[in-house]
Amino acid sequence: MPRVGACKDRLADAIERFGRMPIVKRTITVHPADPALRRAGEAPYWAAGGLVHDGHGRVLLIRHAGSSRWGDAWVTPGGRLEDGESTVDGFRRETLEEVGLEVVDLALTRIFNEALTDGARVCHGYFAQFIGRATVSAPVPGPGVREVRWFEALPEDLAFREDYVDDFRRLLDGKF
Repeated sequence: MPRVGACKDRLADAIERFGRMPIVKRTITVHPADPALRRAGEAPYWAAGGLVHDGHGRVLLIRHAGSSRWGDAWVTPGGRLEDGESTVDGFRRETLEEVGLEVVDLALTRIFNEALTDGARVCHGYFAQFIGRATVSAPVPGPGVREVRWFEALPEDLAFREDYVDDFRRLLDGKF
């Protein structure tokens, strides 16, 4: 169970490292069987993920194993933070676990304040969205990842695609 004040500590750490960034509030409707709803009523979760690029305009995306909540959609590397872990450390750990790559030159582009709901239950959380450069370009799928691929454009079946369009455009414009 997260310690009291963990949310404020993570937010304060993110602001100290990256300055102020947009905090976007949103509600996401999920299936009643979504595993996130098992945490309904608990302290808010924190997760981190984002675009990993190769320095040449390509981004790395993954497909999880078939039993994943993401189905066949492409997703960015990322996942839930562990107790006491900062958003930066969580993104780095998740990227290393899922694709075997280290990331550098991180930029935190926004934080989503999320409410996941099936209409009856609600699970609150935060998602820190990053962009970072991979130190090498030879990814290795980790446990639970069935496919890893570099893309020169964001695929239409990227989960939460609209969240990454501006970051990808800024990447191509050389702003990261």
